[in-house]
Amino acid sequence: MLGIGGSVRLTTDVLANGAYPTRVYSIHIISGATAAIVSLKEGSTGGQIVAKETGTASTGKTISYGYPGMLFPTGCFVDVDGNTTSVLVNCVREA
Repeated sequence: MLGIGGSVRLTTDVLANGAYPTRVYSIHIISGATAAIVSLKEGSTGGQIVAKETGTASTGKTISYGYPGMLFPTGCFVDVDGNTTSVLVNCVREA
């Protein structure tokens, strides 16, 4: 979990910045031998999928959401599959 802002490295499903409004600017997916699938959901494991990204097998892939990024009003839940080695989430907690 993150404090106010910056980057957080995740290896399992987690609420990236607590249950606070969070703005995500980019993610970097590291996949195993098969392409990983990472879903960014609104607020919790059962939340609506806002973005679903596919990594590249055996390498890294960066996805940028530009400025102003994507806002998750109740927090950003990052859901990773079994092919995901790690995800680096670049985000900030909104005031």
